[in-house]
Amino acid sequence: MRWFVPILSLVVVVAVGCSEATRDRLAHFFFEVPAADAAREDATPEDAGPGLGIEPQFASVHAPYAEKQCTACHAPENQMRVLEDLTDACRACHPTYFGDAVEHEPVAEGECATCHQGHRSQHPALLRSTVLDACTECHDPPEDLSEEAHGGAGVENCITCHDPHFGGAPYLKGSSESAGG
Repeated sequence: MRWFVPILSLVVVVAVGCSEATRDRLAHFFFEVPAADAAREDATPEDAGPGLGIEPQFASVHAPYAEKQCTACHAPENQMRVLEDLTDACRACHPTYFGDAVEHEPVAEGECATCHQGHRSQHPALLRSTVLDACTECHDPPEDLSEEAHGGAGVENCITCHDPHFGGAPYLKGSSESAGG
């Protein structure tokens, strides 16, 4: 118990009285933390994150992630795991992607992460892959898609005709104004 007072004193001094540079040096001494101003030469886009000094170009970045508002989607009381009902968190910020019309199964099941990344993506709308690759992950083109509607040129962008969240007609056909997000 004798060690508690000196360590608590050190924590208080660091938290209150040290400059940012001193806090950074102490963090590096005690923990494996990258320097705030140091970008790693071997960094890849997957290594990037807010404040890590690695800022590659992404096609889309989730606003709460960019603004370091982790608790919008993560539960601090549960070791920062994703919220138990992530669908409610998604719906709170993105109500237009949930509707009463015919819903796409991943939307209805609350599985947004089936198609979307949570933090950042090399693709628009935080997609895990291209639109065509995301769709054909579950929908087998020769078996699931009619040759008549999908046999011509220019059908590689599914959201031209189908809404990825919900549509007003079977096969999620309808307005794709909200498509892609």
